[in-house]
Amino acid sequence: MSRTLSATTVGVIFAYLLLTLHFSWALQPMSSLRQRLLSGAKSYGPVCMSDSPVVMELLALTGYGHMIIDHEHSPTHSSSGQALLQAIDAARFSSRNGQQQQHHITEPIIRVPDDDPTYMKKVLDSMRLPAGVLVPMVENAETARKVVAATRYPLQLSDGPGSIDGIRGCAVPFVRASGYGQNLDYMKHCQEDLLVMVQVETEKGVEAIAEIASVPGVDGVFLGPFDLSCSIGKVAQFEDAQVKELIRTAEQSVLETDCFLAGFKSGGRDLKRMFDDGYSLVCGSIDLGLLKEAARQDVESFENISGYGTESNSF
Repeated sequence: MSRTLSATTVGVIFAYLLLTLHFSWALQPMSSLRQRLLSGAKSYGPVCMSDSPVVMELLALTGYGHMIIDHEHSPTHSSSGQALLQAIDAARFSSRNGQQQQHHITEPIIRVPDDDPTYMKKVLDSMRLPAGVLVPMVENAETARKVVAATRYPLQLSDGPGSIDGIRGCAVPFVRASGYGQNLDYMKHCQEDLLVMVQVETEKGVEAIAEIASVPGVDGVFLGPFDLSCSIGKVAQFEDAQVKELIRTAEQSVLETDCFLAGFKSGGRDLKRMFDDGYSLVCGSIDLGLLKEAARQDVESFENISGYGTESNSF
């Protein structure tokens, strides 16, 4: 009996050690998307407008480097947005093909509606790091400084000469972002692992890129080609010489700064060429578009074999 108990005990201890080693490995901190991008890495991912936790979890399991969750043009708001973040977090310890994922986790980037510091505070308090924020329609350095200030607490660690003091209200012990107070280094992680990007979408903004990118705390400048073309009255005319020149000028202006270049892939552009030309982060799809295209192909597969069509085909 004692031998049986001894063998059982040894087996339990051995299993416990294996589990401990497995989870300690799984929980080892990896470099954040921010740190990797600032070190020259590349990232690709979709823009998400479905406001669906199921879609977010599914996409986070596919291996994207990032996912931009849109709060600007989609139904998503600060409350539903937290459910989307929880779905993405749920995918972080999931397996693929029966093995623990070896790549970096998919990180959420929240595109807020504007530079409102109150909305930014709600988003940041609900978002566990590593993650990022993207602020649209930034046309000058003054707005960029407000963006950075909204992401930081007062008297946070300095990031060098001219660093910007924060205005973010502090509720660290009580919010999801800090694990409801369990992450004692949360404020330090904010400076290390919170990616801050600003989006330039107008001709006026392009002219101010050098000043915008010089603001301490701005990590990347994100270009919106659709809005850039719209700002000069040539919506989506990406083959137009004036539109091409505006986008080219914007790209070159960012590449001449210390910020990394990011943006949407417009129709007709080659993804590899964008990365070769200096982009560090690219969004080339929209979750709703991926779903629509999959549904279109599904309908077409039926029509091709049956010849009957469907009762309702609005694709």
